[in-house]
Amino acid sequence: MEKTVTKLDYSGQNIYIGLDTHLKSWKTTIRVGDTFYKTFSQDPKAEVLSNYLQEHFPGGNYYSAYEASFSGFKAHRELTKLGINNMVVNPADIPTTDKDRKQKEDARDSRKIAEQLAASSLVGIHIPNIESSGILFCLL
Repeated sequence: MEKTVTKLDYSGQNIYIGLDTHLKSWKTTIRVGDTFYKTFSQDPKAEVLSNYLQEHFPGGNYYSAYEASFSGFKAHRELTKLGINNMVVNPADIPTTDKDRKQKEDARDSRKIAEQLAASSLVGIHIPNIESSGILFCLL
């Protein structure tokens, strides 16, 4: 009896990634189209996320977003270089409930970002390019 190996192929499917970024880790939520897949913690590196996506969702169209924060735009630039369509959003533009504000939780925040991204409800902020910014912290 022969074993049949099925190769994953997400060609043409949109994979949405909500990120809650911190210095020591990223809380990551993945949605395949409109379906929740998984929320997990990962090292705060774009390469780690890219490798995960290539392994679990090969051929997909990758879209990610994270809230503008202390980390600046380094993650955005790295994600974009790796073929992940990323946007940085204003935290005030992400709809929240009173309960969300009182019970802040990274996993909940990444899920909200992924949901809003999948619903095309997010608008990215302007990302200054490195050459024209003239400000050192924009390199971060």
